[in-house]
Amino acid sequence: AERLADAQRTLAQDEGDPPRTAVVDVANEASIAALFDAIPRVDHVLISAGTLGNGAIVKNDLETLRSIVDVRLWGVVHAVRHAAPKMTDGGSLTLMSGGISSRPRVGAAMFTSILSGVEALAPALALELAPVRVNCVTPGLVDTPLSNTGPDARARLDARAAALPGKRIGQPEDIAQVILMLMQNAYLTGEVIHVDGGGRFI
Repeated sequence: AERLADAQRTLAQDEGDPPRTAVVDVANEASIAALFDAIPRVDHVLISAGTLGNGAIVKNDLETLRSIVDVRLWGVVHAVRHAAPKMTDGGSLTLMSGGISSRPRVGAAMFTSILSGVEALAPALALELAPVRVNCVTPGLVDTPLSNTGPDARARLDARAAALPGKRIGQPEDIAQVILMLMQNAYLTGEVIHVDGGGRFI
């Protein structure tokens, strides 16, 4: 399930058409190609699929490390390759990174390197794909069911929130607002936007 890109992704061909859903595996280019082959025109794409696990270089086998690259980097490449040609009137691609790109931690070296690579793709692709706009959102700690797992999860989140300059943990709506802004603002491209309550500065 970690490798599925938005299982409830809404696809609308034209205004007024009933919405459709599709399940795709971002690590499988054929799966991505089939999704976009069925869509005549693409306006905006958010590529947010990810994977969980340990990203330690030495303690993991190569298969595990390659799976991180397949989902977090090659998944972006697959989506861009098949979405961009459908964006004949401009539009936008929004990539998703993570706060660990600028705040490494023990056991996550592979994630840090790959997410930093995703951020580097935004300005490079903004030039390569112009007039299609390409930006990247880098969330910090966000209050989701995933972050609320484990013993004393709420207490740990509250403690981390108190240490942030923003003095609160992020909400999914905080991230969504920035994504929508990037889609709507036709003068923004090549940017990496950190939505982390100032977490990368402490």
